[in-house]
Amino acid sequence: MPPNTVAAIMPPNTVAAMMPPVPHPVARTRRGRYPFPMQLAFRAFGGEGPPVVILHGLFGSAQNWAGMGRRLSTHGAVFALDMRNHGDSPHSPDHTLADCVEDLHEWWAGHGGAPLRLIGHSLGGLVSMGFALAHPDKTAGVASVDIAPRAYPVGHQAEFRALRADISGCATRAEVDARIAEEVTDPATRQFLGTNAVRDGSGFHWRLNVDALERQTVAADLARVRGRFEGEALLVACGRSSYVGKEDHALMRERFPGARIETIPEADHWPHISAPDELARLLAGFLDRAAAAMQ
Repeated sequence: MPPNTVAAIMPPNTVAAMMPPVPHPVARTRRGRYPFPMQLAFRAFGGEGPPVVILHGLFGSAQNWAGMGRRLSTHGAVFALDMRNHGDSPHSPDHTLADCVEDLHEWWAGHGGAPLRLIGHSLGGLVSMGFALAHPDKTAGVASVDIAPRAYPVGHQAEFRALRADISGCATRAEVDARIAEEVTDPATRQFLGTNAVRDGSGFHWRLNVDALERQTVAADLARVRGRFEGEALLVACGRSSYVGKEDHALMRERFPGARIETIPEADHWPHISAPDELARLLAGFLDRAAAAMQ
């Protein structure tokens, strides 16, 4: 990989045809094997002005950020996207940083082409930072929520085991919860995972592409990328989370020299749930600064 840019690993944006509208189609990569675009699912929360795009974390979806999206709609036109292999977006066997950045680039090209103010949580934060490094001219600002631009240890084994559970015979969500309780003991985490259980006839199925997500390499890919984004940036650290430490501050400012680093002491890794008012305040300030810099 060339040392100075994510763009060098981006596949060409060639669109041969549109995919048939079937649930979770296998997207075809733009690297010759798969000529189709991803066509990410998204939710619009209203608002006017420069676009704001929210990207969720691992195992999440746009619906997890609906409340925050509506709150931020006074600061721009807000959209929350389902990343590939999540939510209502298509499935693909590949889940690299290059794949996710290109998915976002295709969404940007199909929705007006104005510079994006990006807000990304966890996995979505890595993708948002990768997009800003690859496409600084198409990025008005980037906010990363509880994730730094570095590699992270492989984890979430219990969650992946839970998401491989057969829930086709579960008649209720309570039964789904009980089915995965042996693997995931924390009720809040089970409730979060349970948002991915979709009614299927008399039972349920998981809407995530678990195999692809277990192989995903987004953080490791971003750690190998060099380059800087000089625009407005924000890193929100959470005091009750171990994802961002003080040692990450210098790394963030190395890649994003203009970054402000804020900590929400009472927040866990899901600050849009555990500290929504403080997170909304920080994100609103970021959006306003990024909008002002565009003028």
